[in-house]
Amino acid sequence: MPVFDFIVNYLDSLSYLGIFFVFIIPFLPIPEEVLLLGIGYLVDVGDLNIYAAIAVSIGGIMAADNMWYWLGRSHSRIVSKLRNKIGEERTAVYERMLKKHTGKYIFLSRFIPGARAIGPSLAGSMNLKHKHFWLFNIMAVFLYAPTFIFLGYFFNYNLEIVMNKIISARHIVFILFISLVGLTTAFFINKKFFRMGFRK
Repeated sequence: MPVFDFIVNYLDSLSYLGIFFVFIIPFLPIPEEVLLLGIGYLVDVGDLNIYAAIAVSIGGIMAADNMWYWLGRSHSRIVSKLRNKIGEERTAVYERMLKKHTGKYIFLSRFIPGARAIGPSLAGSMNLKHKHFWLFNIMAVFLYAPTFIFLGYFFNYNLEIVMNKIISARHIVFILFISLVGLTTAFFINKKFFRMGFRK
């Protein structure tokens, strides 16, 4: 079974509560962007309500981020495992960025896979005030989650008008679209993000 079909079928089998909890699973091998795009895709082809899907996705992501914040604050072993997975050199870069550009880092890290994974736990371990972390993180999540869900929803809707009932082709084009959007977004944000991190 193709990976995308597996993800779509898995998400389609979940309730709204299940979608909420899927974002909390530690070390989930599926990127958040793919989950959100898949949820948007299912809104059009399945029976999900787009506003409910956005609400539970935002709630799940915020719950996960806060869980990692408090794990970092308590210096949990699972945070050490995450640091080792990302690498000490890259983690040190993220720490320096968080110290120098706290608000910018918290906001922009939501759009960078590696920084997004460790950002909340770093904020906790460095004793950043929770309300400060919450403010910038919630602004980022409220932009990030609906954007990817709407991309999945509207792309599928417009494609279905043109390619009615050609399900397999729609999946292929949708996967290519995910790759194109992801690569383009990652290139520009990473360029800006790491320039900020390595600035003297």
